[in-house]
Amino acid sequence: MNWRKVIQLAAIHVGVSITVVPITSTLNRVMIADMGFSALLVSFFIALPYLLSPLQVVVGNWADGHPLWGRYRSPWIVIGGLLASFGGYFTVHAVYWMQANFAAGLLFGMLVFMVWGLGVNMASVSYLSLVSELSEGQEKWRSIAISTMWTAMILSIIFVSLAVSYLVDPFSQDALIGAFGLVWTIATVLILVGAANVEGAPVGEHHRRQHQADNPLTAYQLLAQNPSARRFFIYLVLVLISIHAQDVLLEPFGAQALQMSVSATSRLTSIWGVGVLLTLLLGIGLIRRWGKKRCANIGALIAAAAFLSIIVAGIGHMPTFFMSSVLLLGLGGGLMTVSNLSFMLDMTVPEAAGLYIGAWGVANFAGQAVGNLASGLLRTVVLNLTHNIMSSYVTVFGLEIAGLLLAVWLFQHISVEQFQRDAELRLQEVLELANL
Repeated sequence: MNWRKVIQLAAIHVGVSITVVPITSTLNRVMIADMGFSALLVSFFIALPYLLSPLQVVVGNWADGHPLWGRYRSPWIVIGGLLASFGGYFTVHAVYWMQANFAAGLLFGMLVFMVWGLGVNMASVSYLSLVSELSEGQEKWRSIAISTMWTAMILSIIFVSLAVSYLVDPFSQDALIGAFGLVWTIATVLILVGAANVEGAPVGEHHRRQHQADNPLTAYQLLAQNPSARRFFIYLVLVLISIHAQDVLLEPFGAQALQMSVSATSRLTSIWGVGVLLTLLLGIGLIRRWGKKRCANIGALIAAAAFLSIIVAGIGHMPTFFMSSVLLLGLGGGLMTVSNLSFMLDMTVPEAAGLYIGAWGVANFAGQAVGNLASGLLRTVVLNLTHNIMSSYVTVFGLEIAGLLLAVWLFQHISVEQFQRDAELRLQEVLELANL
């Protein structure tokens, strides 16, 4: 590991991540608050890519032992990254087509959201596996890589969010499509530049995985039979549902509960990003001082307090307090992210890095998918029952608070050392069966 590789990995991470920004910071609000589409439908569209997340285990596990064009990770990074950038760009076209011709637009929308999601899944498991492998036995470089990648990502999200906010003011269809085009261009360039020679030529086959889980069902059995892996998977899903259920609803909440403009709600992502950035910059130092678990739990409690503040801001019709609460949410979410990510990279073994990183990727995307779908469904159901827009949002935010508190309790029962013992035992069993 060296600084060149860290910067390239950060460029890839930024390129893939910013494809999400215009979709969850602007397009969701336009569809719900301006076009009048059901929040459940919008949630389904945004969650659709995440339903493909089980492919991360398949792609990561296969790449562990089968090179493509002489490399194990970078080809999948390029293919996945380009699918993410192109698919993300065409989502806005699908939405306007759906407004003009619902049936045709719906089919096209499902296609491009799935392409985007397939790309994000494929690229994510590949570059995170590469980080784990390149930093194996180098805790200092692993911390530097994590901090640099996520700091660069948050900075890019802030700037892209502000750029989108500027480009859509005044708002028009052409302005929104132009903003998506800018993001597509930047993402594509970053992915291609970042992937160039980031992965060295294989030294030999002895260092690749030996678990022989070529069958996807065998790979899933390795995960299911590891009790520590199961607990950590459940924890990740729960915490990610709780923190991401607001992804689809925060901008519409600002529009419908606080009468904020498209430009104003588009800036919410940058406000959240500032909070995340602050904790990312300080997070590594806090983790070294307090530990990963403690920092993750503190972050969860801060995020829970932020959701409570958002509820108060909506009830009191206080837009400024609402934006401050979004900043607080970023602070809690950032501390949780850097802590859980560091913990996640510890929850693997060298022989099967892609397999376990793929599993945690599935948890990540499954949590976001369930969070998005559940929040959209719950908001729609409560709104239909109460005919009160505030009650529908308060219900969702309140359940997110409960989920974060439950995650804090669950995390106390997870150990890296126990996980690694269980993982090595399962891998040895599979190896023995393969040699029979």
